[in-house]
Amino acid sequence: MPLSRPKIIACAAAAAACAALWAIELTVRPVDGEFQVLAPGLHFLQGKPLDRLRAGNTVAFDFQLSVLGDGKTSVLQRSFERFAISYDLWEERFSISRLRSKRGSASHLTAADAETWCIGNMRFNTTGIPRDKTVWVRLEIRPQNAKERDSALDEPGISLANLVDLFSRAARARDSDFWRVESSPMRLSDLLPRPGRGAD
Repeated sequence: MPLSRPKIIACAAAAAACAALWAIELTVRPVDGEFQVLAPGLHFLQGKPLDRLRAGNTVAFDFQLSVLGDGKTSVLQRSFERFAISYDLWEERFSISRLRSKRGSASHLTAADAETWCIGNMRFNTTGIPRDKTVWVRLEIRPQNAKERDSALDEPGISLANLVDLFSRAARARDSDFWRVESSPMRLSDLLPRPGRGAD
């Protein structure tokens, strides 16, 4: 049965969005003894989450950062963060509160600055990661659904198993409000200053 024109347009739009997302590359750089991720082309303050923010709601965004090895078949390190984002209708600026591992906040930010602030706060260290082994770094972002009412998710002590399950379900559902970007294959040793040389 042939697809109707609206369905064809919707499928084409979804395919274009996926292509644009996969074209965005995650980069990694050493900062203060850790590795920070950057994705300047990734914009998650859009779509339904942005509509909810502009309606006066605070929206929580869950971030998962994974370091993958063995051809992306194993997880060498995984970390999570949750950011509560609100929007000031008068100033047209965003405010952010970091809710999990390290408390912090920022305010009076444009959408681009708010996205950069959140992504820039996703970092990992070399614990358990051989520096000369090829790895990939993956960042996933999932906004909390408006229907979710599990207050335990707002607690810093939420179990890793629950968080992993949340991201797995979002990925399987191919939700349009779920973002995933990856780095190119790399070795962490290539990102570090050579002995006897300072950082560039």
